[in-house]
Amino acid sequence: MAEASSLIRNPAKEILRSGGPLFGFNVFESLRPSVIKIAAQAGYNMLLVENEHVIHNDETLTNFLVMARDNGLAPAVTVLVPERPFVSRLLDAGALGICLSHAEEPEQVAALARWMKYAPDGERGLAMGANVEYAAGEAARYCREANEATMLILKIESWRGVENAEAMLANEWVDAVVFGPGDLAATMGFHGDWEHPEVVRAMERVIEIALAKGIATEPAIYPRDRQEYLDQRRAGIQLVGRFRHSEYDLLRDGAVQAFSMYREDADDH
Repeated sequence: MAEASSLIRNPAKEILRSGGPLFGFNVFESLRPSVIKIAAQAGYNMLLVENEHVIHNDETLTNFLVMARDNGLAPAVTVLVPERPFVSRLLDAGALGICLSHAEEPEQVAALARWMKYAPDGERGLAMGANVEYAAGEAARYCREANEATMLILKIESWRGVENAEAMLANEWVDAVVFGPGDLAATMGFHGDWEHPEVVRAMERVIEIALAKGIATEPAIYPRDRQEYLDQRRAGIQLVGRFRHSEYDLLRDGAVQAFSMYREDADDH
């Protein structure tokens, strides 16, 4: 007999497996229905919720994760440390992926996988709530499907992380790599110079390793036009969109552009 439809799906991982581009939208503070709806309408298919530099209310975050999934988006959340109280609870709240900020050591990656995956692959505790859309189902099948569906992302943002990229990406559960170029530049002695040639080369070193292992990655520098995007796609880049910029940036850009016609008068007063 054919098995019933999946108890849990991750559209982001399905896109990556098919070789397609994953369009990410990075959210800092705005855990609102409007952000989800507009991101989905615009064509994004993944939300990366920042959880390092901001503080979220647990109930609000859970509501946001569930609503994102209801609207066809794959939500992932960043964590600072790969420990059970943070990792497992976010997945139980509805996150489909975990992004480890400041990934530097292979032991961190192993710990993250340990708390993201159910036995026999890990030690995540079983609860069937928001993570399975509150549906009753066969626990064994759910655990098996969830281990495949949850997405493990590493955020490399230090020279130590670059040095250990090969060892970290050797972990079989790593699905994707993103960068924190601001912090990476700082650890390399180039504070604020995110596109310094040495910083770009460091990211490209990691990208080369990731592509060789079939792991999705974002570009060192995001495309500035359609042709650059197409060139990056041909080179194997799969993570695009706004993984690196927040809703702050979109609001600021839009506000500045809308105000530009008034700028001369405003500067006179």
